Amino acid sequence: MIRGKSLIGLFFIVLGMVFISIPLYSEWQQSQQLSDLEGALASLEVDQLEGSKDKQNTQWTADELKEVKVLEIPSIDLEQYVLGETTEENLAVSLTQIHPNQKAGEGNFSIAGHRGYRGDRHFRQLSNVNKGEEIRLHSEGKVYVYEVNSILIVDPKQLGVLDDLGEPEITLVTCTLSGEQRLIVKGYLVETIERSERV
Repeated sequence: MIRGKSLIGLFFIVLGMVFISIPLYSEWQQSQQLSDLEGALASLEVDQLEGSKDKQNTQWTADELKEVKVLEIPSIDLEQYVLGETTEENLAVSLTQIHPNQKAGEGNFSIAGHRGYRGDRHFRQLSNVNKGEEIRLHSEGKVYVYEVNSILIVDPKQLGVLDDLGEPEITLVTCTLSGEQRLIVKGYLVETIERSERV
């Protein structure tokens, strides 16, 4: 009887360790993919400067790397890569562009990101953004500066927030804490700054 209880107790301890290790392993794997992305982007910049066309040892293609943008929200100390396509794999690594082939500064540029459950990666702190604050999108040697003018909570099926009405704006999308609704932060373009170097 005592031995049976000990085995049951041991089983639950092992089961608990498995449940704890799964998110930790997933987070480690995501950080490895992010490091790979950062290394590939750095190599791409060096190759462009030196005119080298060597194939890099990375999962990212040259076309995927050229589409990467950087989103910056100073008020919450956020600076994240924005990958050019929304897939589950890409969302696990960083933020993603919702509409493929959309150009920064044109129409409704929409970005999705997981809320995240640890640290400050992804859109974990997006709910702390306020109206009037600045959002910067770095793309192809330019910085597109937006001012937040709307913060909404919507149901997942309310996709009208992603509609392109022709005005240059940005829409950031993540889950609410419960995961049942979506937090939407929208801003309108106020300035475009030319930059000589890629951010």
